[in-house]
Amino acid sequence: MTTAVDLSLPHLGRCLRIEQALDVVEALIQAMPGWPITVQPAQGPLPDRYIYRDKKGLWQGSLQEPNEFHLPSSAAAACSLVAELVSQRMLNEPELLGLHCASVEINGRLVVFPESSKAGKSTLAVAFSAAGYRIFGDDVLGLTAQGKGVAMGVAPRLRLPLPDSFSPAFVAYAKRHAGPEDDRYRFVIPADNGLANYNETCPVGAIVLLERDLCISEPEVITLPPAEGLLQLLCQNFASDTSSATLLTRLLPLMQAVPCLLLRYSEPLAGARYLAKVIAAPQLQNANCASLLNLAPHDSQLNDLSAAKATLKLVWFPKLGVTHYSLGEELFLIHTLSGAIHRLNASGKLAWQLLQQQALSGHELSDAIADYFQAPLAEVTLDIGTLLAALAQADLIVQRS
Repeated sequence: MTTAVDLSLPHLGRCLRIEQALDVVEALIQAMPGWPITVQPAQGPLPDRYIYRDKKGLWQGSLQEPNEFHLPSSAAAACSLVAELVSQRMLNEPELLGLHCASVEINGRLVVFPESSKAGKSTLAVAFSAAGYRIFGDDVLGLTAQGKGVAMGVAPRLRLPLPDSFSPAFVAYAKRHAGPEDDRYRFVIPADNGLANYNETCPVGAIVLLERDLCISEPEVITLPPAEGLLQLLCQNFASDTSSATLLTRLLPLMQAVPCLLLRYSEPLAGARYLAKVIAAPQLQNANCASLLNLAPHDSQLNDLSAAKATLKLVWFPKLGVTHYSLGEELFLIHTLSGAIHRLNASGKLAWQLLQQQALSGHELSDAIADYFQAPLAEVTLDIGTLLAALAQADLIVQRS
């Protein structure tokens, strides 16, 4: 086989040249078992991306970038290339909303785990594979306008070394199905039909946020307000140039149709098995509707009680150029000019609705909301002062002159 080859992929065409590094070709094919790759002898102009090996090691470059960078291993090259190729696919298909998340198929529907720092979405994806479930991906999922997930055909990847707290069954599975790896990462290749193929679709059935803590003795699944999942998905999309209003329009129907859950767990395989059990039997979910964020939009500066109290005496009304979207008992506001998204809880939602009817002072708002919720006036007044200060700081409301 020639030592210089060009790789072509669906939607990307001839997109990569690899020279003197056929081990990188093999690593990439293993890392993307569900994404068809065509390998041909190099010919014609240099594609946008390239990798070559010289006496100093592996190097990756792009026609769009002046500097090349060193790669420590063929597995590292596969990691880098997978990220770039998937990102390019998302750019080439604007009709798909690309989400940073892991996803697995349970009972014919996708359970989606949005990206969350050190929560273990990739590890949990491998755990589901070890438990016999089908993986759609551990890092990126395409989302259609109809709420279906689209697989990228990429194998999950674990960070090494694996913690001692992982069960022997998990460690054995990850070793038995090991693909390309180095000192930092290992691709895990699911057996048989355990990984969804490139472009395969499946409807989304649940959004699950993750909390991994070694102190958790038994896995627990808690019902969350749908706004929790929406916030995570809004933060994890690829489409940085997509307007906030467009993102909300795409994601709101999904969050209105599927449950949002929190999985609290310690050992990944035990967590995966318990979550699958709960998905199949929803009555096992914790009935207490927890929330990861109960407060209205806030900033550390708003801890100044004097500033909050000052807002109570003033009369306020919504600023022009603010759009709102309701999700259950909560409300999302978009500052049209900046694109900033703000979330209001139930009392904040009511306050906004009242201000839309007529301009009101903070004290008038407090009286109305305390009466509606049958809550202590002093507590409501303090909350409304903080809320109004936050809304004013976000340029969402203005004073009546």
